[in-house]
Amino acid sequence: MRFIDQVRIVVRAGRGGDGLVGWRREKFVPDGGPAGGDGGKGGDVVFVADDHLTTLLDLKFRQHFAAESGRPGGPNKMTGRSGNDLRIRVPVGTTVFFEALAGEPGERPPWLADNVDEELDQIGAIAWTDDGTDIPEPVRVQKSGPIRRAQAEKDRRESELEPGTQLGDLTFHGQELVVAHGGLGGRGNVHFRSSTNRSPDFAEPGVPGEAYWLRLELKLLADVGIVGFPNVGKSTFIRAISRARPKVADYPFTTLVPQLGVVALAGERSLVVADVPGLIHGASEGRGLGLDFLRHLERTRVLLHLLSPDPTPGRDPMADLKALEKELAQYGTMFEGRPRVVALNKIDTPEGQEAMGPLRKALRAQGIPLFPVSARTGEGVPELLEALWRRVDMVRRGAASGPSPVSQS
Repeated sequence: MRFIDQVRIVVRAGRGGDGLVGWRREKFVPDGGPAGGDGGKGGDVVFVADDHLTTLLDLKFRQHFAAESGRPGGPNKMTGRSGNDLRIRVPVGTTVFFEALAGEPGERPPWLADNVDEELDQIGAIAWTDDGTDIPEPVRVQKSGPIRRAQAEKDRRESELEPGTQLGDLTFHGQELVVAHGGLGGRGNVHFRSSTNRSPDFAEPGVPGEAYWLRLELKLLADVGIVGFPNVGKSTFIRAISRARPKVADYPFTTLVPQLGVVALAGERSLVVADVPGLIHGASEGRGLGLDFLRHLERTRVLLHLLSPDPTPGRDPMADLKALEKELAQYGTMFEGRPRVVALNKIDTPEGQEAMGPLRKALRAQGIPLFPVSARTGEGVPELLEALWRRVDMVRRGAASGPSPVSQS
């Protein structure tokens, strides 16, 4: 399955059903009064977080999503059926942003209020006639009525939205977020009978539902995020500790999409580990693949700096560690104080044995422990996983230590 972590879609809540112009029709009651019912409420558009989903792919190829509109009012004061809500499943970790207002998909019927003078429209509801042929003169209705309040509330919400406004963050399974509210149904003519008008031949139109362009971003939720430059062995490491099967090869950017692995530890403990594409210098400014995937590290509880003993010429593991910290700092402040664990991979090679001593000495001077490991042979991996568990458990319990460039285990 393709991994899609950002999409733009249109959501359109249901329109409220129109009120009915209807009359009481009974035997021996030739001049029955108004009896038109109210329209039903339009359906909402609701996002539901589902931890069985791992990508936004399903939304990419179906860009428009619309809830059901409310039904018109019925005779004998019957209220129309409300429209069904549209519930859209999204992965846990999805953040929803407002992009723009979406226009109406089609023109409204000519007998509804949109084609009436704006000044007149502001003082009352314009409704449709019994036969749909003429537009009556504007009528003054109760200014504090439900339709007026519903329209004012819709206008207020839309006026407060700016491009990029975050509407919500779905962080746990089953969480729901209403992203577009359905319109209120219009009142039938039964509501407009008065001492001066015993036979009102008008009713209210329903309020349009909210319609928005939205941007959805998926940020993976993991206990541990593996940070490293290309070809340090991140994919091999996550294959060794979990059932995740990312592609492994001897060239940069083997990992092209984020990978999640679940690590089973003794005592029915587990860790969720995320492997994201390798960073390069300037990743926080958009170079390489780093910028698109750095956001997947934002929600990890602990960062694992995985270093290689054989970086490119002119670099060494300690320089790589400093470069990684620089990229994280330039990306944003959300990584400040995030616990870190440092590991040196490939210690089963001569280069690994040679690099281990100087790196450990340099880190010890800063009070930072080093975990030498071999993802290929498994050497040192159990000790590293236990250190990661301790750090994650501290964060889970809210007992993580204060800010530091690289936290101790």
